[in-house]
Amino acid sequence: MNLDTLLAPHADALRQRSMRTSLIATNIANADTPHYKARDLVFGAALTNSARLLPRLALTRTAAAHTSAGQESDQGRVLYRVPEGASLDGNTVDKDQEQARFAENALRYQASLQFAKRRVDSLVRALRGE
Repeated sequence: MNLDTLLAPHADALRQRSMRTSLIATNIANADTPHYKARDLVFGAALTNSARLLPRLALTRTAAAHTSAGQESDQGRVLYRVPEGASLDGNTVDKDQEQARFAENALRYQASLQFAKRRVDSLVRALRGE
């Protein structure tokens, strides 16, 4: 297994979190823009893409509605958020919810950084023979 394979899940997670941060910040900035539609990124794509690099597990499709292994889905795409209630001017941004999502995403970004750092630290210790 090479270094890229070992660090790919963490790099993908950081890339996805960074992209989501940008989208949420744009939503917040446009909270008062008429007809602006809030957008978000479904984060699962990082896990799906990273899982392709790891050894395969046998998966069984137990219902017709389930996604097949390797089948494309909406994950990783920028999607419009379904509003709980759009404003009269057509804007779908709920500033309070966006700020909460931003804070949660920032926390998860920091966690992803910590996981990557720990992985690198463990590889360095292994190379040193510690």
